[in-house]
Amino acid sequence: MPSSINDFRQSKLFRAAIVVPTLIALIFSIFNLTTPNDPEKISANFRLGIVNLDASKSFPIVSTQAIKVISRSLPFRIALFKDYEVAKTALSNGEISSVIIFPEDFSELALSESSLNIKVINSEHLTVSETQIASQLPSTFQMGLSAFISNLRLAKIQNKAPSSKMPIQIELETLYKAQSLSSIPSPFVMSFITWLSAMAGSVLLFLATNQVTPLNRAYIRTVIPIMTMGLSTLALALVVTFTTLQWEVFIMSWLVSWLISVCLSWLFLGIFATIGLSALILILPVVFYQSALSGTIIPLTAAPEWLELIGTSVPFDSIGRAYRSVIFGSNGELPLLWLGSAAFIGLILNWVSEILRGRMKRRW
Repeated sequence: MPSSINDFRQSKLFRAAIVVPTLIALIFSIFNLTTPNDPEKISANFRLGIVNLDASKSFPIVSTQAIKVISRSLPFRIALFKDYEVAKTALSNGEISSVIIFPEDFSELALSESSLNIKVINSEHLTVSETQIASQLPSTFQMGLSAFISNLRLAKIQNKAPSSKMPIQIELETLYKAQSLSSIPSPFVMSFITWLSAMAGSVLLFLATNQVTPLNRAYIRTVIPIMTMGLSTLALALVVTFTTLQWEVFIMSWLVSWLISVCLSWLFLGIFATIGLSALILILPVVFYQSALSGTIIPLTAAPEWLELIGTSVPFDSIGRAYRSVIFGSNGELPLLWLGSAAFIGLILNWVSEILRGRMKRRW
């Protein structure tokens, strides 16, 4: 229907409907994939304050040995304080990220059969990464220092010098290794852009075709998303390929994201055609909340209970799993039944709505 396309091109929103999805893919993907977080660098810049109040006259002081163990085993920057209040002020000012305090009787209790209480001070007013690391420190310190004290007490019973050698050595194997730092956030970026560009493109296409005759409108809303989402996902695939340096994933990242975004666009357009832009009340939250349900940032089971309930009913995480399989070569398949159903429902709603509108106009 060439006349349908010509009518569409007369719309003031024609260019926006074609270009905006691609701009969203470029801006969002470039911004997120060129500034990935480095976990090692984050840990290396975590500043741990240590206050040693141990007043033991024995030599060597057990707390000093414990501090050396902490310094060797944790990849943090260590800052030593002699005063509790000074360390607390430094934490408040953001000069350090957490504080561990050794009590005055640490050495005596460490060499006895008594339990020890080690105080850790955290704060949640710092950066997200510092807050997350600090929240895990109490259990880390408990396990590490407990092993150290147990070894120390065993050496005392056996009348031997405590061994600094770890009794257990870890052999690490990484099943699917990221080829670059950008590879890690790529599945999230691809998932979010797919939903966001599909929504934005659908809104603009819906508005741009409102003045077209009903059947031509249905035709345009069926055909144009294939082109606009193809361009948008092509830009996305190019950015993912260049930032991750994984040239081998270009074709699959493009085709997978293209298929998903076209199916979502058809679904959104069908809903818009049926109930209008008021559908954004439903679609907009879904687009943004799906990032927590996609399984690309956190496991689905770690989401709030009400979101987890939704995620177990509708497999949003299958899309995230498919994107992870593209980037890392892991197991994951597209939810073709769900995507096909979404596309079918959207197309049916689109065409049926416009056919009914066309008949209503002819009657009047």
